[in-house]
Amino acid sequence: MDEFIVNVGPDEDGTLSLIKSIGDPKIKIIRSQWNPNLDTGGYLFAQQTNIALFNCTGRWAFYLQADEVVHEEDLALIMEYTDKYQEDDRVEGLAFWHLDFWGDYNTILNVYPYRGQRRCRLIKPHRFVLSRGDAAGFTVHPKYKERGRRIRVVDTGARVFHYGQVRSEETLQEKWQTTHKYHSERRLKNQNIDFYKYLPRQFVAPYQGTHPEVMADRIKKHPVSLDFSSPSWRTKLTRREKWLLLKNLFVTKITDRLSGRGSYRLLKE
Repeated sequence: MDEFIVNVGPDEDGTLSLIKSIGDPKIKIIRSQWNPNLDTGGYLFAQQTNIALFNCTGRWAFYLQADEVVHEEDLALIMEYTDKYQEDDRVEGLAFWHLDFWGDYNTILNVYPYRGQRRCRLIKPHRFVLSRGDAAGFTVHPKYKERGRRIRVVDTGARVFHYGQVRSEETLQEKWQTTHKYHSERRLKNQNIDFYKYLPRQFVAPYQGTHPEVMADRIKKHPVSLDFSSPSWRTKLTRREKWLLLKNLFVTKITDRLSGRGSYRLLKE
């Protein structure tokens, strides 16, 4: 990597001093102010992502959120794709398979929109590419036109491990309360989170693969371990959850296979 752009907003948890302590000249720190008026749609997250993106000078920009990790086994594959498509103007980004974990490091979400979801994480930053929505994807705005279009990507087959929900029940509740301040249109359940009750057993599955080596110490110290055979799991589905299972079947078996589109336009190699 040529550079690491870190956009640090209000420093309430010591993030700035932690980043500075690394002492790597490749790290470039950007300071920004979060606008409290951007409290709907998670748009503030896209705004802050774009501040970092506008400071990237490399030919590719690799976007990772703080709770995401790339497996070292995929690095050679990623480099192969960046070399292959660097001069290909059809390709504006590279897609990864997103693995979402629930509660612990052995439980994975297995339902739409989390199961087997592709996300664009590597982009060519100087092609009028902008972070969109709540910073979950990108759109392209040729010549700064207001109306953007889907970014054109190639599927790398590499993985992004998303550990945002791998916490204790208490700290996960705290996280959700914080992020919902910027999603004021959503209603957060005013209750303590119980991993066995919040989501039904049908929404999760055991994860059998390996994790990135950098996570080994955190995995060893993690206090939560879910039991798939526990009778504590909720199995009765709400009407909305039944609909999500049907939608999951439709998306994985029909929609994505036929159209190859999500928040991107998938190109054939």
